[in-house]
Amino acid sequence: MSNCCTTKKCKCLKFQSSYNFNTPLLGTVFTTLVGKINDYVPCVKMLAKEPNGYAPVLQIEKALNDGRLDCAFTGLNYSFLLNTFYELYSTVPFGMTSTAFVSYLFEEGAIEKLNKEAEKHNLFFYPMCLVPPELGGWFNKEIKHPSDFSDIKMRLYGIGRNVIEALGGSTVFLPQNEIVPALKAGLINSAEFNIMQIDETLGLPETCKYFYTPAWNQLSTVLYFVCNLKKWNSICTHIQDMIKLILKENMYTNYLFSNDTQIDYLIKYQSQLRIFPDNVIFAMKNAWLEWLNLPKNKDLKDEYFIMKAYEAKFNSYEDFMKNNISQ
Repeated sequence: MSNCCTTKKCKCLKFQSSYNFNTPLLGTVFTTLVGKINDYVPCVKMLAKEPNGYAPVLQIEKALNDGRLDCAFTGLNYSFLLNTFYELYSTVPFGMTSTAFVSYLFEEGAIEKLNKEAEKHNLFFYPMCLVPPELGGWFNKEIKHPSDFSDIKMRLYGIGRNVIEALGGSTVFLPQNEIVPALKAGLINSAEFNIMQIDETLGLPETCKYFYTPAWNQLSTVLYFVCNLKKWNSICTHIQDMIKLILKENMYTNYLFSNDTQIDYLIKYQSQLRIFPDNVIFAMKNAWLEWLNLPKNKDLKDEYFIMKAYEAKFNSYEDFMKNNISQ
């Protein structure tokens, strides 16, 4: 590692976000991190590369990989590499709970495992944001049977897209500023983006008739600080540790002060709320497991069930101790 702490010249990191700054929760995560690092970390300054720090998400990973961008705040599903191993560490269909997910990443060596894979692509990953359960999707018709997905054209984030496609629908990925225009133009007729608070800022409640629960695709979502590996390794270990500590603290703080407010938004739009029927959830779970069982997904399947086993163990003590407590 470079001994950057002994030099007076700061390393300036070109940093940008996959999300607009005015996006609740996601905008704050980025701006708060930049402020803390610029105020408290010696030898490093973060500078937004693009106006407002935002650039189209599909360009970020490639720009990081070839060094045109130093670091970014983004999700691992925005992948030009189409690496499903990365994707599983951002969103886990039909799991995991938020606390179990973060515990798995930090306590079970998952971050190291993830970065061993990332080294192949000249990248470094570190968790930066934990998002509460997201909506099950916005639709312009009610979903009462698995066959109702047959004419769905859905904007969807993550490997859960394989579920919708197995049920006869089609999926596309669009960045946040293109979702509502695509709905209005008829290019898609369904979408998911984030929690209700954020979806409201996009205009999804006004554009679609219904939103669905449960959060089958993103019960929790981890978003990342992603850095060009050579740039990251040019920073001394002491400064790296300081940045990691701020990233982790920023993630916990943002989650703790966002999760409690989300019920207010569900109440606000409760007339549009629908619940996926049991037969639909059953078909979705089966479609997910069938996709995992494909020979090409063996490693992904193994990792998924390791994660789910860890979640069950992680939650077991709390579940036992709160069992039958009067409400």
